[in-house]
Amino acid sequence: MAGLNHLFSIKLESPMKLRSLLLPLGLFASAAHADPIKVESCGVSHTFESVPSRAITLNQQATEVMLALGLEESLVGTAYMDDAIPEQWQAAYNSIPVLAEKYPAAEVVLAKEPDFLFAGFGSAFSEDNLGGAEKWHGLGIGTYLVDASCKVKHPKDVPLTVEPIFHDIETVGKLFAVEARAEELVTGLKARLDVVQEDPAGAEQTAFIYDSGTDTPFSIGCCGGPALLARLTGLESISADVPGTWVDLSWERVMAADPDVILLIEADWSTAADKRAHMETDPVLSELRAVKEGRFVTVPFSETLLGMRFVDGVETVNRQLAGLK
Repeated sequence: MAGLNHLFSIKLESPMKLRSLLLPLGLFASAAHADPIKVESCGVSHTFESVPSRAITLNQQATEVMLALGLEESLVGTAYMDDAIPEQWQAAYNSIPVLAEKYPAAEVVLAKEPDFLFAGFGSAFSEDNLGGAEKWHGLGIGTYLVDASCKVKHPKDVPLTVEPIFHDIETVGKLFAVEARAEELVTGLKARLDVVQEDPAGAEQTAFIYDSGTDTPFSIGCCGGPALLARLTGLESISADVPGTWVDLSWERVMAADPDVILLIEADWSTAADKRAHMETDPVLSELRAVKEGRFVTVPFSETLLGMRFVDGVETVNRQLAGLK
């Protein structure tokens, strides 16, 4: 431990110095790829000579990609959950050390001797958290950011498609030499989406997507995962013309639109039940048609992100919309 404590005192701004100390400890050894694999992620790249064996996931959607691919034994740590892990992956998740409630400190990450960091949001590699991906590459530690979270590749005013989900699964599958499992997952997700697209239950209906807030409603813009989920279920968001993923609306805009459906996002920081109660008890909002008729549907926040559970969210919302008919 004394050696690692010494390493922690070295700033990440000197990655080559730290790498020179880590290499003699054997912290970068793992099974070699037949051919090196170069992975490009949000403007940076890293070449993997070996299959990662000491990975750390830094957000829930990254964790769930690893679990869906059956790679829990390759994980030495995870962090930053948005809500509960689905039952199908719970046992595997329980076998992985949780490093922090949110992002772990760089020293905590280094203590796990990782060879791969997989993040769901770009904030993981901000200077306020773990620092830029290039710094970790300088230590010989590869990184990957969920494709949909790369703002350079997916600007806030360009609508997302489902392709980033498949790109992530295929990239990670290749990196960990589980291509067949990745292909199986992608095929299954595409087939499930095709079923919804044959008869989207929200067709020709408008919707207000409500994340949080009482004085000012926090909703969605044109172009993120929640907007894509609404489109795939046939809904027309009342804020589809507003740039961005998440946006502040006004209650005046919601009242003027008088939407057919209200889609409530279930989150620890703002439950669907609390949001519904607010609208039902407010003397103005309670006059909306959707509120009067109880036309509410709910989706967990984690199922609005372009990860393994996004298709679950599409199916969940579509099923609830069908029930409203």
